[in-house]
Amino acid sequence: MNLSEFSKEIMNSNIDDWTINSCWGAGAGPSYLNQFTVWNTGDDKFHNIEIDSHSMIASYKRNLAISIAWGLNHNDDFCEDWANDFPDSRAMSSYIDFFYNGVLVYRDIIVSVDGGRCYIPLPKREFDKKNHKVTRLSVTRQQYEFIKMINQFASTYNYDSYFKRTNIEIVEENWF
Repeated sequence: MNLSEFSKEIMNSNIDDWTINSCWGAGAGPSYLNQFTVWNTGDDKFHNIEIDSHSMIASYKRNLAISIAWGLNHNDDFCEDWANDFPDSRAMSSYIDFFYNGVLVYRDIIVSVDGGRCYIPLPKREFDKKNHKVTRLSVTRQQYEFIKMINQFASTYNYDSYFKRTNIEIVEENWF
């Protein structure tokens, strides 16, 4: 299987094709997809170790070699106008990782907006070269649809409504 075939397989899936495992909250257990950060003091002595991991994992029922995981912290204080213009202005970004036989084959970033109520794909930015202002934000239709499904795994909020408020354009290109 190559990346194009992998992408096509998951883009043609629906919510019923996935088994969801929550890896946060009381008694949920770890995801085993961890990031370790070691903190040393100024004189290079061990001070602390932090462990972060994906909070959600989904296994593809039709091909268990395929899985996705999301929730590993990327930026816990994400600041862009489109992401912070909600009743709760807090936004944070996290990785969404795609695995084949346990090997990371693709990584992207999603942004949790409105205090964690909805995930939005991180848009591609186009800039005006003269004044360095963002002129366009866009995501592929594949990103839009797949992250919509991810939201259905963990949220009851209306993804379409949230997405519309960002003014991000949907483009007809391949995601990966």
